[in-house]
Amino acid sequence: MSDQQLIGLLEKYLQGRGTEEERNALEAWYETYQSAKAPGSDPQPDLLQMYHDITGRLKQEGEWVEPPRAKIHPLKQRGWRIAAAILFLVAGAGIWTLLPRVNRQLSADTKDGIRKKIQLEDGTQVWLNVSSHLTYPANIGNSSREVYLKGEAFFEVKPKETHPFTIHTSGVDVQVLGTRFNVKAYQTDESMETTLVDGRVAVSLSGHPDKKLVLAPGEKLTIRKKGKTTPVTNGRILDWGSVLAIVETITPNVTSKKVSELVWMDDRLEFKDKSFPELAILMSRWYNRKIILTDTFPADYRFKGTFKKESVTEALKALQVTADFNFTIKGDTIFIHH
Repeated sequence: MSDQQLIGLLEKYLQGRGTEEERNALEAWYETYQSAKAPGSDPQPDLLQMYHDITGRLKQEGEWVEPPRAKIHPLKQRGWRIAAAILFLVAGAGIWTLLPRVNRQLSADTKDGIRKKIQLEDGTQVWLNVSSHLTYPANIGNSSREVYLKGEAFFEVKPKETHPFTIHTSGVDVQVLGTRFNVKAYQTDESMETTLVDGRVAVSLSGHPDKKLVLAPGEKLTIRKKGKTTPVTNGRILDWGSVLAIVETITPNVTSKKVSELVWMDDRLEFKDKSFPELAILMSRWYNRKIILTDTFPADYRFKGTFKKESVTEALKALQVTADFNFTIKGDTIFIHH
């Protein structure tokens, strides 16, 4: 069942026009949704997170249109399952009047190859890198300043002592009062990074507040799973159970757009010591082109480079100088092979 079909069923149900068969279909959908969740997970759905996911995806696909508000009739509750399903679909349909206790959420997205800058109601400025998604409260200036990030963004947070600013990602939480910093948390990457330009931030492992570090300006924290780790010459490594927390000093006088972690804000693609699979993901996002490795390449194929105005073809030709590979372009897809 598509999102639009689900929303259509809900609208009929709320207006008292839903048939018994349609109500059964709505409940059957929720049963399917619940059974797909991980064993042992909370049976009560995270309404906000589900709302973020469905509306964010529909916006990216250009299919999100908020419908006119419908006249709402009292509901005869048939159990918490159908009520929870209804609340989820209400959020997806944009009918805010049924959720008086939930702060309305806004979102900003970028696609592959696109970057943008936004300003939040509280004065905080955010630069979103390619293929990123940010969710934040509509009245962030007067309430909890908690935002959710997928991808990469640079934040210049407006100080507000009574309302600390918190960024939640899939792996870490970053708490600040007023500062400038970069957060990189793409779900497909092997690691997550937080780089502090100035001010003070506390970074903790999601769900583990005891695993926490306070960064100083010019420091970068990288969280990655245990395994092969590049030696750290100017920092330290902490064992956080299933992951390692790597703290490095980049420079004591870090400024925006002048270190490799921040050059993307100057429309520059810069990388160092990247494997071919890592580089393919990075360049796919940057150039909005699907890059597929058709062969397995040696582990010692490591790349570094900086590109600004070069096209993806020019960038790949430059990399061919240091590595033995060929590529074929078919439409929007690039195949890389020996």
